[in-house]
Amino acid sequence: MAIEFDIIKYLSGLLGGFVFDRATLETIAWEREVTDITSFDELDEKTKELLRADLARAAYYSPNVWASSSQSHGSYTKSIGSQTLYEGDRQRLYNIFYNIYKKYDDNALKVIESEDCTLQWLDCL
Repeated sequence: MAIEFDIIKYLSGLLGGFVFDRATLETIAWEREVTDITSFDELDEKTKELLRADLARAAYYSPNVWASSSQSHGSYTKSIGSQTLYEGDRQRLYNIFYNIYKKYDDNALKVIESEDCTLQWLDCL
């Protein structure tokens, strides 16, 4: 029995241990222009790696604590408890997406390198 390929399902398992909402997965698929992919064989290695980098980047910029999730169908239920990102996890995620973007000289690298990640107070008076 052949398994039908679904790019969203593929994305959901690409970065093991993380649960992403469907909107995030769809956004990444649209941005990488892979929404029309109907076969795993249509994905080249570069695209697979860039998709993984995009997921790692989404996880990196997400809140440190993720809510729990559960899926059910009939009598089957799958639950995943809440997830907490620790500093070591965040550093690994950063290294994943940064190195992949750098490897392919992806435009996302330019955005990351140009981001000013400092906290600045505004004078409201």
